[in-house]
Amino acid sequence: MWQSSVLISYYLNKDNVLKKGLERIEGLYFAEGSEDGYYTYDVAAKECDKKRCRAAVRDLISDIILNNVKLDYIVQALNGREIDASLCALISAMLYYDNRKEEDYVKKQVSSLNNYCVDGIVNFRLRELVDEWKELGEIISGTLCKGFGEKEIYSLALYMLGERKNMSLFIADSNEILITNVSQGGLVNVPEIYSDKIHNIINAIVKYGASEVVIERGNADKELLNALRNIVDVKIL
Repeated sequence: MWQSSVLISYYLNKDNVLKKGLERIEGLYFAEGSEDGYYTYDVAAKECDKKRCRAAVRDLISDIILNNVKLDYIVQALNGREIDASLCALISAMLYYDNRKEEDYVKKQVSSLNNYCVDGIVNFRLRELVDEWKELGEIISGTLCKGFGEKEIYSLALYMLGERKNMSLFIADSNEILITNVSQGGLVNVPEIYSDKIHNIINAIVKYGASEVVIERGNADKELLNALRNIVDVKIL
């Protein structure tokens, strides 16, 4: 049997993001505890599930760092400015811009460990990356100080997005966020890193670099449609 432990502060575990992720890993068992501002998760898997579950836990921790934690450092620099759909598009474009090396580096740091203190990984192993994330937030903040409106902010987001993949995503009319990759089949993983459902949909479109979005009419509210039409080709069923 494989056993390990994960430690994460209340602050980094907003909305129980780690627990929700652990619950989705098939074959993984875990026990939760909390003390002195930290959650602890003792995780385990049978020998037959060991390799897959260990990889899934490492991927989950890496995704939390690269999505939730990185976003938090960017947003901190905005000094409490309200995030609307256009700003969400710009922040998300910055969040995923040219981040392949970043992703490889974070996963390498996580994979070298047997037990995982998420705050320790961020504060010590990833200090240089954290400084870069803070700078991204300062760049966005400085840009907003120029008084750009919605149109200009969307234009900046599109510039950061660059050339997109020939990919079509289908957004289902559902209380949950269900997005299917029409081009390749299967649901895509949607990081729920914003408090607003529409912002999480925008973020997913940006993350996967889609060139087209197909949306069911029942899910096509005015705010979402306006946002999507500013960053991608939209078809309504």
